Formats: sequence, structure tokens, C-alpha cells
Amino acid sequence: MKRQSVIGKIFQTLVTWTVYFLFRPKIMYADKTLKKRLKGKPVVFVANHTHHFDGAFGPAVMWRHKPYVLVKKSWFEKKGTGKCIALCRSIPIDLDGADGSWYETAQDLVKNGKSLFIFPEGGLARNKMINEFKPGAALLSAKTGTPIVPCAIWGPYNAVFGKRQRFLVGEPIKSSCPSDMRPSKYARQLIAQSEEAVKSLYKQLRDAYGDCGQYNP
Repeated sequence: MKRQSVIGKIFQTLVTWTVYFLFRPKIMYADKTLKKRLKGKPVVFVANHTHHFDGAFGPAVMWRHKPYVLVKKSWFEKKGTGKCIALCRSIPIDLDGADGSWYETAQDLVKNGKSLFIFPEGGLARNKMINEFKPGAALLSAKTGTPIVPCAIWGPYNAVFGKRQRFLVGEPIKSSCPSDMRPSKYARQLIAQSEEAVKSLYKQLRDAYGDCGQYNP
């Protein structure tokens, strides 16, 4: 199983403190019992993706779960930045190739009680709308039975001053693939449900806190 080094744990803690200092995140739950219900259980967090900071922000606010985040392989190849990402709980994924090593690593992690954080859009949403979710997260969920937890990230990442960054955690989507259905087909249903859940959560944040310019109203 992929393990984080002691130096990596220290660095990740510093990243988490930095996120809380700069963006003053407000973490909310769709149900007040969710925080307790999710404690100590492996889950697959999925969220919308509009900013490069999301990759640090999501795992930081969910620090209690110590999730491993999927990161595009190209980021690991960047001088300096790549070394920092490698120190954190991260899994490289090659979106342009047929490399399935990320799946094997992720599957091993959840089977050992670890959680994951995935942005199913596969990249930043640059067209002012939440893009269609890719099925990788749901396929992992379908084959391992790990619940998917939809989340929504709202805010313009105003450092220190300005609007606080908001993070809304939704109700877990249970995964139980029927014996007469292929996991790939079931995964398509799961990911569609997850996408709608994230959109609904984001709408709740926008209705409550206004339009912050991430998406078209």
C-alpha cells in the first residue's frame, strides 16, 4: 500500500494550515449527522473543479479523513511543484494514456481503509459550467463497494480578505452493484447520480451566498 513519509506528513500539515489561514474555509454538511457518520470510513469524495487550488483545498478541509487525491501526471513532472505534490497524499493519473496503475493503487488504498478525493471532470471547468463526470471514481466505487460522497466547492479563493471559501458535503451515495449487471454499466449510473448531486449542492451554495463567478447562473 502507498504510504506517506514522515516529511510528507509534516509538509501536508503545513499545507492544511496554509489553506485555513489564506482561505478561511467554511465546511458545511447537508445533514448535521454526516460528520459523525463518515468518521473512520473509507469513502470516495468527488467535487467540482474550477481552480488549481482545489487539489490542495479539498483534501485540506477533509483532513480528518486523510484522503489521497488524484492528480494529473503532468503536474508531477513540473520542477519544484511536482516534488511538493509527491510529498502529499497523491496518486498520479495519466489522462492521455491507457495507464491503469492509478486504479490499482486507489483500489489497494480503499481496501485498506483509506479515502480518496477525485475531481471527475478530469480538468478545470473553463466553460462556466460543471462538465460531464468521467466514470473512473464510480468504477472504483462499483467494484469495491466504497460509498461516493458528493461535495461542492464555492468561492473565488480570495486570500486572507474577501469572501470565505465554502465547502458543502452531501449525503453519501451507497454502492452495491447488482450481480446481474456489469460494474462498468453500474458505474455509469453512479457517476451520473454523483454529478447531479454535486450540481445540486453547488446550487445550494450559490443560492445562499450568491454568484462568485465560477459558473454561469
